Amino acid sequence: MVSWSALGRSFGINLLKNQTKPGIRVQNVNFSTSKILNGDHGPKVMALQPSRWQWHKFKDMFHFYTMLGLIPVTAIIFYANVFIGPAQLEPIPDGYNPKHWEYYRHPITRFIARYIHNNPQQDYEKFMHFLDEEQQKAKLRELEKQIIKRMSENQDYQAYYYRPMVNKYLRINKQVGDDIHNRVGDDYKD
Repeated sequence: MVSWSALGRSFGINLLKNQTKPGIRVQNVNFSTSKILNGDHGPKVMALQPSRWQWHKFKDMFHFYTMLGLIPVTAIIFYANVFIGPAQLEPIPDGYNPKHWEYYRHPITRFIARYIHNNPQQDYEKFMHFLDEEQQKAKLRELEKQIIKRMSENQDYQAYYYRPMVNKYLRINKQVGDDIHNRVGDDYKD
């Protein structure tokens, strides 16, 4: 495939070279007026022109990769259509649950449904799981809002920034306060 472009280039160049003036024939001797015969290897002039290397490389790669993909895909489609053919609709036997790919008519579509795409029931279950997760998150957010609202209504000081103290010291402090209250009473005056 890649060599086609190169062959085309060389063929086209040879066509251009062969379009020279015919020689003059005098007494069975050909005199050519289009070829310069120098033996001195003097200065020859080469015409400067932009390179077409990128264009030829693109054509070569395009032909190569097109044929690399086109030939196998065409062979697979031909085989599937000629030798396998479309599925025939038949009644489902008792006790048999058809697979999800058996509902498609064309063999290539059945292959894609079986080996590439997920089972629709599996997709449905995954979507239901996603909805359940989102619903649980929404319930937790609502519960958190209610807790914050109750804390603001009751003016509770415990919140997310609160670090609980050790209860031992709170109990000791309360016991000392109760002892003082029992000894002195309510009517303590300085």
